[in-house]
Amino acid sequence: MPLPDSLQSLLAGLPDPIRPALTRVLVDLPGSLVEPRSHFYWVYLITFVVIGVWGLARYYPHNGHSWFARLFPREVYRHPSALLDVKLLLMNRLIAPSAFLTRVVLGSGLISLVALWTQGTLEHSLGRHAEAFEWSVLSSTLIVILLTFVRDFATFVTHALSHKVPLLWEFHKVHHSAAVLTPLTIYRKHPIYNLFGNFVDLMLVAPLQGLVAWLFIGEAQPLTLFGANLVFSLFHFAGANLRHSHIWVSFGPVLGRIFISPAQHQIHHSRALEHWDRNFGEVFALWDWMFGTLYLPGRQREVLQFGVAGSSPDEHDTLWKLYWVPFANCAAILKRWFRPENLPAQAPSP
Repeated sequence: MPLPDSLQSLLAGLPDPIRPALTRVLVDLPGSLVEPRSHFYWVYLITFVVIGVWGLARYYPHNGHSWFARLFPREVYRHPSALLDVKLLLMNRLIAPSAFLTRVVLGSGLISLVALWTQGTLEHSLGRHAEAFEWSVLSSTLIVILLTFVRDFATFVTHALSHKVPLLWEFHKVHHSAAVLTPLTIYRKHPIYNLFGNFVDLMLVAPLQGLVAWLFIGEAQPLTLFGANLVFSLFHFAGANLRHSHIWVSFGPVLGRIFISPAQHQIHHSRALEHWDRNFGEVFALWDWMFGTLYLPGRQREVLQFGVAGSSPDEHDTLWKLYWVPFANCAAILKRWFRPENLPAQAPSP
């Protein structure tokens, strides 16, 4: 999104690291409205409103308020938890810890290197024979679908392990500490969680990319909608932003076994015991069905309370705590693990 010339000149004259930090806030953040690869592309915001109105009409009694007030209720969007989401988003844009950790330490560049290493290893071991496949519309479509499934499975693995492994849970708990859900809650993530997600991509997605590069000549023609990955666009066009919202939208008992609906992800955020560790999937519900973690809602809306059951409400109630508390909690866990009484007994000397 273009800025006035005066502001561009002002930014150009600022030293590092102030200039890139302000650019991420003043340029990149507003620019997400016209970026098809962004969660907040204007088309996806329109479908958020359209599907949200349908969900309100379908599942909620009319309370006399306007549609706007029902879509964006003050008690949700002015809640301290929602305001904390905004602060975290802005701070992550300013200091970009996630960008540093995931791009520099385990970023797309390293994933590309692993893919190239996989391709090179296959060529060295098996050779690059003349029968390598040419790309076609069919093969491009099939490979895009395959990569989409693998990427979504990697997200499922990241998410499930972040619930099951105590040290990982302390960092993912930042996301679940949200007492209310708004579309900005998707960015309520600790940088370490994003780092772990990139590590899983490195293990699962990068080798597949290398295998595809070895099998086929050249690059596949990307399948896009609105200029972004086709599956990403369809996922958000179908109301993905409603996953983090107060509006219940269910896909029903059939589609709900294939795709994760907004209602199913809201159930994942529920404090209720029967909802714990359910619906880890992002796009596809197939992984949850395969591993026994799928929770299908009924035809009626369930009244949910969001947050982390058993945790103090003030554990993550400030920006500083969102960053620091997971490290402190992990240190306490490690201290308990390595107490003398918890260590295995050594065999007596002969």
